Amino acid sequence: MATQGQPPQELLLVRIDHFRDRATYVSELRAWLQELQIANGRVITMGADLQLLFVAAREAQVTKLLDLYQSRNIDTNSRGELCVDKFIDVLGRKTVQSCGCKGFLEMNVLSPTLLQKVLVQDWHAEQQWLDAALATQRTKAFLDWKAAAKAARKQRRKKEGQEKQHERDMKRKKREQEALEKAAAKEQEDDAGVEVDEDLETEKNEEEEEVGKVDKEQVATAPALVPQPQQQQGQGQKRKLENQQSPASGPKKSKSTNKKRRNKPTIVSS
Repeated sequence: MATQGQPPQELLLVRIDHFRDRATYVSELRAWLQELQIANGRVITMGADLQLLFVAAREAQVTKLLDLYQSRNIDTNSRGELCVDKFIDVLGRKTVQSCGCKGFLEMNVLSPTLLQKVLVQDWHAEQQWLDAALATQRTKAFLDWKAAAKAARKQRRKKEGQEKQHERDMKRKKREQEALEKAAAKEQEDDAGVEVDEDLETEKNEEEEEVGKVDKEQVATAPALVPQPQQQQGQGQKRKLENQQSPASGPKKSKSTNKKRRNKPTIVSS
């Protein structure tokens, strides 16, 4: 039951994704709460994956606290530098007449059952806030950022792949064009060589035809006595052969005649 004349309070439950430097984070948070004159709240840790910030304050104070989360450094990056914590989830806000949370402390909770008793039963937070916190190991803000970063990397790799493929295609087309030009140049050279060969062959044929015509004309105009030396040579060889045979036949004929003469009887008249 709220004390008469006490203003209503607004409850805020925030899930913090990860403490890279817990001491620095909590120290900066305490400084913010003192600046905003927020006296009641808890930093609740359960295991390694769940960190919660619970605050009970006036509505204007809660709004200013969330504004500080958007504009001031409180977290630590991988280089050890302070940065804005952009991975928090605001699980819920609601107005109540009173809250049993007094003072600001850090507390460790061992089980979801005990966490439910403290937040929901004692301090009047909503069960669905707690269910959302327990549903994932990381905050929704971090998971969304991770998915967006993955999609961006995928898109970047796709674009780089397309650019590389375009570059490969251009190089391939250039090689093909060079090959075509080289083949065309070689074909032109071959055609020119064939034409030269054909011209040479034509000139050679024309020369042969011209020589043939000249030979025919010479044969046609040459005298008929041209082959006589061969005929005379043949007749000379024939007479030489007859001369070589004539001495042998002469004596044989004379011998026969003489024999006939010796065999003829001599007739003596009385």
